[in-house]
Amino acid sequence: MIIERTQYYAKPGLRPQVLEIRREACRVRVAMGLAAGSITTKQDDTSAGPDVAWSLAFTSSATHERDLAMRAASPEFASVRARMTAAIERFDRFIETTVGPAGFAGDLSLEGVALVPREETFWSADHALKGYLYLPPGPGPWPAVIYNHGSGVDQGSTDSVQPAIAARLMSWGIACFMPHRRGYGNSPGPTWRAECPDEPFTDTYNTQLLARLDRESDDVCAARQHLSSLPEIIAGRIAVMGSSFGGVNTLFAAAKDTGFRCAVEFAGAAMNWDRNPVLAQAMVAAAERLTMPIFFIQAANDFSIRPTQALAGTSEQAVTKIYPAFGLTNWEGHLFAGRGPQIWGPDVRDFLERYL
Repeated sequence: MIIERTQYYAKPGLRPQVLEIRREACRVRVAMGLAAGSITTKQDDTSAGPDVAWSLAFTSSATHERDLAMRAASPEFASVRARMTAAIERFDRFIETTVGPAGFAGDLSLEGVALVPREETFWSADHALKGYLYLPPGPGPWPAVIYNHGSGVDQGSTDSVQPAIAARLMSWGIACFMPHRRGYGNSPGPTWRAECPDEPFTDTYNTQLLARLDRESDDVCAARQHLSSLPEIIAGRIAVMGSSFGGVNTLFAAAKDTGFRCAVEFAGAAMNWDRNPVLAQAMVAAAERLTMPIFFIQAANDFSIRPTQALAGTSEQAVTKIYPAFGLTNWEGHLFAGRGPQIWGPDVRDFLERYL
């Protein structure tokens, strides 16, 4: 990982202006599609060190070089830089490289590693649910992502633990926990269809589905509590991620549980948004309550990209990306999370390295 740090020493009396110029530089970065980075300032004028500092971590030298090139080519950034030059007496830039794992190892080889998870049992309400834990090679402890499956993991399904997604996370030094929510896979409880028996997309059905998904998100919060109790996991560094119904649950759980550091939401309600206004309104309300960064992701040929478009502006910490079409059909586009880690991986890795 490459870390860039810049330090600014203000001319006498200009520390507030230097701080505001640095904030403006971050706003310009965001408008350019770059990460804002982090700003710090010293507490009082008597302490040593720079008046204002900025830093950002990059996954590779190439990523950092692209960032530098975009700054150099931007007239807006050049204008902010000129204002900063006029307001400071001294400027320092440091480029650093991490030399060992500090909870987010990254670039781990999975050669010879069996992608077979460990089964865990955890409780949500009166349900003893099953979850599947993948650990990266090495001693740990590790940060972790809870990955929420979609509606297709039926009870008794033989396609139930998403090893491709787990492998991508493990290679970054992140554990992956896939809970089977109530009524799915190997977990007991009524299925979602049993609890939503009315004609699809009638008013009654729409209300039933919202209530069911809200209960499922309680299972996701219970999974985080269980995961945080395990010695292999860094309890304060758990993210939540999921697709389709699992995307809805990711959003709902993130809005309920501030124990999550960040969230990655794929294709939540893509098959329901245009026909279930009750669910859509609840998702907007949940996004507005978020206190953590969230990344909304869809492929352009998903059933509907309106969820990502609508949720993009609900939170100042929301990041969104619509990727080019994935496959020939809407269904293939909808399955982008599970089948396209090699496409979305670099962006999700950047997001997790920044916020997890």
